[in-house]
Amino acid sequence: MRFIKRLLTIMLTIVFILGAFGSVKVDAKEITIATPKISIKVAKFESGIKVSIGKTKDAEGYLVYLTFKADNSLYKDGNDLFCDDNFSCKDKLVKKIELSGAKKRTVTLKAEELINENCKSLPAGKYTIKVKSYNTKKYGAIKYSEYSKSKSLKIEDYNYGYGYQSSYDFSNVKKGDIITFGAYEQDGNFYNGREPIEWVVLKKTKKQIFVVSKYVLDRLPYNNQQTNVTWETCTLRKWLNDKFYNAAFNKSEKHMIKTTTVENYDNAEKDTPGGEDTNDKVFLLSQLDIIESDYGFADKYAVTDINRRCAPSNYAIVRGVFYDNVAKDDEFFTAEGLRTCVWWLRTPGTNNKKVCCTYNVGCVVGYGFSVSRDYNHRDFQEIDYGSILIIGVRPAMCINIESE
Repeated sequence: MRFIKRLLTIMLTIVFILGAFGSVKVDAKEITIATPKISIKVAKFESGIKVSIGKTKDAEGYLVYLTFKADNSLYKDGNDLFCDDNFSCKDKLVKKIELSGAKKRTVTLKAEELINENCKSLPAGKYTIKVKSYNTKKYGAIKYSEYSKSKSLKIEDYNYGYGYQSSYDFSNVKKGDIITFGAYEQDGNFYNGREPIEWVVLKKTKKQIFVVSKYVLDRLPYNNQQTNVTWETCTLRKWLNDKFYNAAFNKSEKHMIKTTTVENYDNAEKDTPGGEDTNDKVFLLSQLDIIESDYGFADKYAVTDINRRCAPSNYAIVRGVFYDNVAKDDEFFTAEGLRTCVWWLRTPGTNNKKVCCTYNVGCVVGYGFSVSRDYNHRDFQEIDYGSILIIGVRPAMCINIESE
């Protein structure tokens, strides 16, 4: 009897061991679903990402994972002051799709499907894709392969214009209207693409419209160094006509932007030389522009003109543009009830180390603020009044509305 019990114990042990090894064999079989091989490339005009997946053995379908790490280097301008933690973008899963069928295939993930419906081109950054195959029918439950080797590509929006749309009709636009043209980061969320830029029409002729951005779009110093400069030589002019111009407008929009002869007048009160006239696509308003009644502005510098007040975009606020978020007086708000900020003009101040600005209440600061005060704003004991203000950029330009 004791022998029989011992024999039964041995047999049960053997059955258990065989069962265990059997399950190991099954597991080994289950993970034999082949790992897909993929390639990745940018679709024409950066309108999407093409993923090619080779035919995969033992696969019923695929799961495609796309992650994105936004690139905000364009907005940092290569300066440590702008490399803060506000824009430390992290990898984010932006798309997960399931594809049935194991045959070789190519799928295009369009920009507007990845980001939002207004997105015509992919935001700048690093896109990474990995794929795994799956099979449900063969094993009675869903089983996955290992992930494919990740494939990445980098989109640099400095190399092409993002823009807003490919065609415009401004024939019925009137002075004082708000139009949309081009696109730029404004809500501070790099993952949802750029937002269309709104412009105020200051003047219209048969062939063109003269516009200024409705909002302050960014924060940059007038010049990177504290030295004598004019609009012709300042670094802000170079940035507007290079990085901003190339990133904010697509090919069609660029074709419509007129090269304007910009007259750089001397300071009207101090006679500080304004320098040589320039030919620009994008520029800043002048001290004289801002008292031009034909543009809708008050004709005196000291007046707190509501039409000269300008609110910063959310992106500009995060970038540090100064705006008074405490004052409750009406003169610190736009007509829409938004808090206002200080923004650059292109005319020199009391000397060529200072530049005129429009103050947040809508008056003009004719003596000017330091051209590079953005870089020195912590040294309160060594700089003049106004250097602690972080001044915003409000671009202006002329748009052709008829072929010349």
